[in-house]
Amino acid sequence: MSAQKTFRCAIYTRKSHEEGLDQEFNSLQAQREACSAYIASQIGLGWKLNPAHYDDGGISGGHMDRPALQQLIVAIKKGLGDVIVVYKVDRLTRSLTDFAKLVDVFDEHNVSFVSVTQAFNTTSSMGRLTLNVLLSFAQFEREVTAERIRDKIAASKKKGMWMGGPPALGYINVDKKLVVEGDEARNVRKIFALYLKLKNVRFVQAELNRLGIKTKARIDKHGNRTGNRPFTRGHLYTLLKNPLYTGKLVHKDKVYEGRHDAIVDQKIWENVQSLLKANAVTRKNQKNARSPNPLLGLIQTADGNTLSTSHACKSGKRYRYYISRGLKQGDNNTGWRIPAEMIENLIKASLVKQFQNQKNLLNWIDTSPINAETLPNLFGHGCKLADAIKNKQLHELGDLYRLIIQSIIISKDNVLVKCKIAYLEELLEVSIKPAPTINIPIQIKRRGHEMKMIIGGANIDAKLIKLVAQAHALRLGLLDGSIESIIKFAAKINMHHADAKRLIPFGYLAPSIIEDILNGKQPADLPISRLRRVNVTTNPRKLRH
Repeated sequence: MSAQKTFRCAIYTRKSHEEGLDQEFNSLQAQREACSAYIASQIGLGWKLNPAHYDDGGISGGHMDRPALQQLIVAIKKGLGDVIVVYKVDRLTRSLTDFAKLVDVFDEHNVSFVSVTQAFNTTSSMGRLTLNVLLSFAQFEREVTAERIRDKIAASKKKGMWMGGPPALGYINVDKKLVVEGDEARNVRKIFALYLKLKNVRFVQAELNRLGIKTKARIDKHGNRTGNRPFTRGHLYTLLKNPLYTGKLVHKDKVYEGRHDAIVDQKIWENVQSLLKANAVTRKNQKNARSPNPLLGLIQTADGNTLSTSHACKSGKRYRYYISRGLKQGDNNTGWRIPAEMIENLIKASLVKQFQNQKNLLNWIDTSPINAETLPNLFGHGCKLADAIKNKQLHELGDLYRLIIQSIIISKDNVLVKCKIAYLEELLEVSIKPAPTINIPIQIKRRGHEMKMIIGGANIDAKLIKLVAQAHALRLGLLDGSIESIIKFAAKINMHHADAKRLIPFGYLAPSIIEDILNGKQPADLPISRLRRVNVTTNPRKLRH
């Protein structure tokens, strides 16, 4: 007779709030006791209790980022358990998505899941269906609870009640109410007075550093000391714009009368807001604001030489370039000659992408003073700056670029944009880490004195693709008789008939060459004039030599 199989049972317990965990017999212990009793009742089936404790106290079931749960998953993957026992299903998770992930882990390692009070087993399809239904209600309950909490916060703030969080400088939390703290309140009034006197946040920052006035000192729930650091301009802008100091509360862009005492007089507050608005960095169209070369003085080579500007006129059209000084002055035949519109479009697109992307912004800033209420403002300011850049023409960006960009360093492998801190801190109202940069990988190909820049490994030439399309339309039209003559075709597409004749070779390019052109894989140093002379039987690989 074969020996009875032993089922190793691990108990998982969870409680959403820390309240009551310090009691002699708390909720986690009650859950474990009930699970232990259930396992003992199944001893005849070979169930055996695993003495390890997997307890998450004060952690929500809406996510899987729980220490004990992660330890349990690791133990399962190591093959250290056969049955997971919980008091109720929602102790394991309140999310259907997370539950599906956990069931996959259980199935992969042949582990069963049992709820003591609901008697479910995930080894059967019916058990999974029932659990999914139950979890649907658990998730619904969680979402309804969250809505009730949000509604309660909104209703409470309308009544002027402070709803928690770290108190701002000048206030302390006394019985869940904001109370003015004398010394800190005097520092707040001093900051407002200094701004009205000095009229510049940078000067206020320097004066506060001289006086030794620092940010609010805090101790978090883990006993760690934070704050008590010199003010940054981001801190100061946030403080000066906070209506809390006039006895008001803000909730979703709406301002309500608060029940706490004001620290700053309403008249002083209004004067400060007027001065902040007047000092906002809004430049008029100065000479360089509409410069035809907005990156003039900003582009440098890796060895520190700044590129100057040059232009050429052909067929009545002006072509601009950023060019090495030695090449411009004729001292040598090597150096940089970059088409201006190409590099300007690259910088513009990269800046817009940087300020629209929330993750990119967070990589730049000092996150220590950032909280959930500040982040929406940060992302909103970032999007506004992105829109300001995107909606301006290239020749209108010179002044704005000089506020944002310290330098643009160009090499054969990448373009490195180094940004200025002062303006960005002022605009985004946050503290920024030193020397924010944007790195743009590129490839540089030389075409005579001119440089061709390839971004992302593709060299899509829209003009070349258009010529090929026109050439094929001309060839097919002549063959089927829909085009009577080249002259009429040229007039139809607004092209000189001599140029239209030159399209004919493009209509007979080998399919492999056309595919390379459409995919942007043609050589960057291949001029259209050379392509016109290519024999239709030429091996496209030879075009690269």
